[in-house]
Amino acid sequence: MVDILTEFDPELQEILKKKASSLKKDASFFNEVNQNGVTHVDNSNIDKIIQSSPLPVLVDFSADAWCRPCQVMAPVYEELSHEYAKKVVFLKINTDHNQQASGRYRIFSVPTFIMFKSGERVAQRAGAAPKAKFKTWIEEILSSSA
Repeated sequence: MVDILTEFDPELQEILKKKASSLKKDASFFNEVNQNGVTHVDNSNIDKIIQSSPLPVLVDFSADAWCRPCQVMAPVYEELSHEYAKKVVFLKINTDHNQQASGRYRIFSVPTFIMFKSGERVAQRAGAAPKAKFKTWIEEILSSSA
């Protein structure tokens, strides 16, 4: 039935081509990130993932080796990554080893969490927080129209 419709409608053919291209792009993107956990990124891929994600992206800029608040937030962040699987992409970047990205995103303290929607920074917070408070922050961002 679709073939018959598209055969006579070039506009519909174009729409279907664009949709197929979009689905391939999304499939490629989701092969790069962990949809049920945290994806560790670096200077070379953080921007690409943020810009190409069809989902909101939450990035944890941290230094787990020496930063006590970062160590406290690590299990909370991991738990929330499972709770929000397929709703939010959770990225983590080590600021000690990725100073270029830390500079681009103006990270002055760790941990810093930045939420992106459609590649745009929509919210940011720094420091440790109880899981419930952090979850409320995420919910507020997801429910906003930004």
